[in-house]
Amino acid sequence: MFGLLKGAFADRRLTLQALSESAASPARTSLNARNNASTTTLTQDSASDSSKRRRVTPTAKATVPSTSVTSLSGHYLPSSRTAFLQRLETFRHVTQWHISSTEPINAAAWAKRGWICVDTDTIYCGACKERVHVDLDADPELLKNQENNDGEEEEDQADQDDSFVMSSEIHENMVKRYLEMIVTAHGETCLWRKRGCDSSIQRIEGLLNTSIAISGLWMRYDSIMNRAEEVPRVGPLPSNGFETTEGLERFRFNDSEKPHPDALKLAVCGWERKCEDVIECRHCFRSLGLWLYRGETPAMERLDAVEDHLEYCPWRSTEAQDTEIVVGGRKDSEGSSPNLQRVAGWALVLQAMLKDNIKRGSKQPVSTSASETELTSTASNDSQTPEQREKKMRDLLRRIKEIKKPFNVKSLLKRKDKGQTG
Repeated sequence: MFGLLKGAFADRRLTLQALSESAASPARTSLNARNNASTTTLTQDSASDSSKRRRVTPTAKATVPSTSVTSLSGHYLPSSRTAFLQRLETFRHVTQWHISSTEPINAAAWAKRGWICVDTDTIYCGACKERVHVDLDADPELLKNQENNDGEEEEDQADQDDSFVMSSEIHENMVKRYLEMIVTAHGETCLWRKRGCDSSIQRIEGLLNTSIAISGLWMRYDSIMNRAEEVPRVGPLPSNGFETTEGLERFRFNDSEKPHPDALKLAVCGWERKCEDVIECRHCFRSLGLWLYRGETPAMERLDAVEDHLEYCPWRSTEAQDTEIVVGGRKDSEGSSPNLQRVAGWALVLQAMLKDNIKRGSKQPVSTSASETELTSTASNDSQTPEQREKKMRDLLRRIKEIKKPFNVKSLLKRKDKGQTG
């Protein structure tokens, strides 16, 4: 009897345990759902209603922001260039951010609205704590099914054309949706939703000042020349209406020896040394390994100091730099308004170099003529006799006295007193 009661109690305990576990599982499921809901994802249904057969569903990830992000990135500072560059730097790792810089939804577009990259293609706003996972890849299973369903060659070609058109349409629609989400994915009360950074936030300041531009050029050049043997061959800079070749050939740092031409091109275009055999840009945060461009059979044929920047970099992009200068003279042949041209950062540095060349060239004739005059006067003095030099000195003193007479206050007062007495 006692054994039967003991078995009954054991069965009852197991039943209650199973019921408690089944009752707790929905709570855990709903909790997980709430946690995962903090990351906004975009499905193909929202991107294109006409192409529902192809579903592109980005993987939702709820991640914690990286602790390496500085405090400025989490604050609403739309006018701070330092805060913007800190946010943009979080997108620098190619293994973490896979959206091309040619896309309208590139890293600069997200950073201008307060977003930082915290995980693989996942961005985060420090002000409203919202997250967005960005994914533009097509569904591989769907593409595989389409390949298996292909028939004859003509039909296969037609299917491929249709597939390309549909893929392009899907991609464009998703880019448009993500472009809207740069603003709308923020919280309703988030200040980044109301106003982002100004279009001039990427501008490199100080390049219109010749001394500041040359000073920055020297710092970048000096960092690159720390290991001159690592500098590879660099392609020519674009002309863009400037005397590029002549300006580089004539340029000198403080009348020193001729600078290294390839290192100078890299410095003009904003590159500086990051570490051994690596240079970087501090405005688009792209790094280049110099070993790729050296050797008898280099991995990369030639380094392009301008085009190797990312598309939104102000050293390369005229829109990002957003600065106009006068090109080709102040007025044209008809005397109309000056020819204004919007240029990138490297062109502004080159203009400062040309101004420095002109300034240095104008000083040279002046010093030469002054030295020639001094030599002539010295030679003439040496050819004169002592009597001639003494006579010349007396004439000079006499002329000085005549000049000082109108300013002799004592003689003027004496004349005034004599007039009053008489």
